[in-house]
Amino acid sequence: MKKQFLLTLWIVLIVNWLIWLWIYLFNNNFTILYYGWNQDSTWWIVLNKKETVITQHVTKTYNITNLQSQLIDTVKNVWNSVVSIVISKNLDVYYYSNPFSLKPFVEKEEKKIWWGSGIIISKNGYILTNKHVVSDLDADYSVVTKNWNIYKVDKIWTDPVLDLAVIHVVNPNWTETYNLKPAKIINFDAKINVGEFVLAIWNPFAEYSNSVTFGILSAKWRKLKNNNGSLYVWLYQTDTAINPWNSWWPLIDIDWQVIGVNTAISAQWWWIWFSIPINQSFVQATLRSIQKNGAIKRPLLWVSTIQLNKTIAKKYKLDRYNWVFVQSVIKNSPAFVWWIKKWDIILEVDGIKISQDNPLIYILFTHNIWDKVRLLVDRKWKLFKKEITLFEF
Repeated sequence: MKKQFLLTLWIVLIVNWLIWLWIYLFNNNFTILYYGWNQDSTWWIVLNKKETVITQHVTKTYNITNLQSQLIDTVKNVWNSVVSIVISKNLDVYYYSNPFSLKPFVEKEEKKIWWGSGIIISKNGYILTNKHVVSDLDADYSVVTKNWNIYKVDKIWTDPVLDLAVIHVVNPNWTETYNLKPAKIINFDAKINVGEFVLAIWNPFAEYSNSVTFGILSAKWRKLKNNNGSLYVWLYQTDTAINPWNSWWPLIDIDWQVIGVNTAISAQWWWIWFSIPINQSFVQATLRSIQKNGAIKRPLLWVSTIQLNKTIAKKYKLDRYNWVFVQSVIKNSPAFVWWIKKWDIILEVDGIKISQDNPLIYILFTHNIWDKVRLLVDRKWKLFKKEITLFEF
């Protein structure tokens, strides 16, 4: 009986040691148990777990160091493409001929009244900014680079739909410039995710010039109400700090690419800022419109649409969503002429699938007026393609 007990005890101890050995060698995500049988062996395992945690901590610190270096490189590479836009205006200045005079005399003097920012999009003088930055038709505008080079603004084009404008600058002697450094704009088909690190760089001609802020892309596809004639839809939301002096402060990812135009600040909630998404195809279409038409002209289909989601699709008893649903068609519009009808669902434009990442309006804005595009349309569960010419908004 005693021999059987000792044999059983030895078997239990051997099995116990084999279990601990297996946990240590093959399973790093183990839970420490204190049996009280062998405190030395248990403490030995605890020490090894602490070593594992320390190793993981060192790895994370190394990644953060890489991120910091990447942020510094991004700032260095984009900084020279960000400019100050100085707004000046002739204002009445009152003077008195002597301290006891009650009747002043008035003289016109040019005063700096506001500052904004812009991003260089062409080496020969084209700069993208906000429409609200250059909205005063009676003001004079000049541009100052980070290196304190000064340029005169000779032309301004405003966007009829979005809070955007393009200005053209020349040298102080009114000759063309060809040595500006354009920023890198993100490609149209690049994927941008919520949670990505983003920076904002601004260079206002004010007290705190050459500033940088850092945060994340907080949300996508926000819509704002407005009363200034611009359309605020499909906006990026970010916690990267923006203030009234840094419009147009570019929103930049850590690969040195401009992804958005900072445009608005929430009036109700602190630390919420919004940016207009842009991409290389959008910017090139804008420049083509200026060069061809002498103005920024945006193409539209002239239909009233709803971006489908699961809720709206269920309301209209549709088993598909994430495209656009045609609510109405304007008579004699391109859509009307080319037989786009109410209740149609538009799935693609030139092979590009419409989605929340590629909304219809921004796909169209990579084209110019009079361009022909091919739509893939779902009408009562039948697919067909329609080639349509884009008219002006």
